[in-house]
Amino acid sequence: RVVTELGTRVDPSVDRITVDGRLLGQAEPLTYVALYKPAGYLSSNQDPHGGRMLSELLPPGPRLYPVGRLDRDSEGLMLVTNDGDLALRLTHPRYEHAKIYLVEVEGVPDERKLRRWQHGVMLDDGPTLPAKVALLREPPFPYLRRRAAGPAAGEGEGRRGRDAPRQPPRTSWLKITLREGRKRQIRRMVGLLGHPALRIVRIGMGSLALGDLRPGRWRDLTEGEVRALRDEAFAAVEATAAVREAKGGRDRSMPSTIAIDGPSASGKSTIGGLLARELGYLYFDTGVMYRATAAVALARGVPVDDAAAVADLARAIHIEVTAATVDDGRDVTVLVDGQDVTHELRRPDVEKAVSPVSANPGVREALCLQQRRIGEAGRVVMVGRDIGTVVLPDADLKIYLDAAPTERARRRYLERLARGETADFEQVLADIRRRDEYDSSRQHAPLMAAPDAVLVDSTGLTIEQVLERVRGLVARAQAR
Repeated sequence: RVVTELGTRVDPSVDRITVDGRLLGQAEPLTYVALYKPAGYLSSNQDPHGGRMLSELLPPGPRLYPVGRLDRDSEGLMLVTNDGDLALRLTHPRYEHAKIYLVEVEGVPDERKLRRWQHGVMLDDGPTLPAKVALLREPPFPYLRRRAAGPAAGEGEGRRGRDAPRQPPRTSWLKITLREGRKRQIRRMVGLLGHPALRIVRIGMGSLALGDLRPGRWRDLTEGEVRALRDEAFAAVEATAAVREAKGGRDRSMPSTIAIDGPSASGKSTIGGLLARELGYLYFDTGVMYRATAAVALARGVPVDDAAAVADLARAIHIEVTAATVDDGRDVTVLVDGQDVTHELRRPDVEKAVSPVSANPGVREALCLQQRRIGEAGRVVMVGRDIGTVVLPDADLKIYLDAAPTERARRRYLERLARGETADFEQVLADIRRRDEYDSSRQHAPLMAAPDAVLVDSTGLTIEQVLERVRGLVARAQAR
């Protein structure tokens, strides 16, 4: 019959619906294809610049869409399908599905660099998640590039000699497993530590493997492979939902950016680190960046009162703050141009130098942009002296943590004794008061509580008591 009334109910499993004679509601069969994308092809069905596209390699039939991306210069496994539900669950960053790559890089990374990649490195759009990174002892067959053969045995011996020392390999291969997918992430990660990527081959996406598929070729997934992918995808969804349920659904309204400001030795780092760990957030102490700049200035003989020279230094060095890489009580590991300077940051001379460095407008400008970019990504507890007023003025929750000068001096005095250093309490107290005066009176970004910050006085309180008060503030912000 002809339907003329809006809102007429139909049952698509029984009724046949046509418009102008064309049958509607006839779903295309779901198709799943594994494709080896060669280098030089765009991971898209359209290229406004007229380059080679993925669609040129796909089989005829229903229109298929790539699940995720590989940049034009990368190659390897791609899943293409018209199952939008599965694609969403495999690519959404919330579910952290594993993607496995073989990466040929210049030179041979040492253990220190491998650990840095494993723990996460600081990119210009924020820190990376921890990754699995292994240096392969042998190049992976069949991905080894064919290179021009060298001279035959005995050739050239008059110049170099048979026993000439063997040259180190020019390249090496890494196996990297990521659970996130930022733009050109692997290239940026390895290039950051001085090992530019020469070749990137994706060999796995969860349980799906590239196998012996050759460049430019494709194959249909087996029923078992499709079932395994769907099991992985929807198990991740259920696990995420279960975590939310266990937390009483708090993720939906939990403050995503938490700013904790306060004077020296007020407990910002300790409380911020513990809170971030409880919430599963990134912990980021901006103060260590200024301390690192001060430490490097002292080490290189740059006068800390030479504003232009220190600002130039801040722009020139690369500061990286990662999760603790050594189990020695540290909250984070601080690297400057790849060197671990964590234990240098609490030296008395650095304590004295950090105030003029942090008051330097050029230094703050150089570091603030990176700090703000990290904060705006969300799910972060950021601590410092101007987070709520300058770096993250729109933070969801702002806390100003304070304590009496004598209490803060006592904490800093005990810290130094615990590290085996000699310390004089009166001198520590004088340094605390001098730092307070300097920080609160500086012209650029002075130390002060944001108008909408909540004051927490930790004088005479234990760490757990302060943390309990902060938990209450988080709960109150969640309830709003």
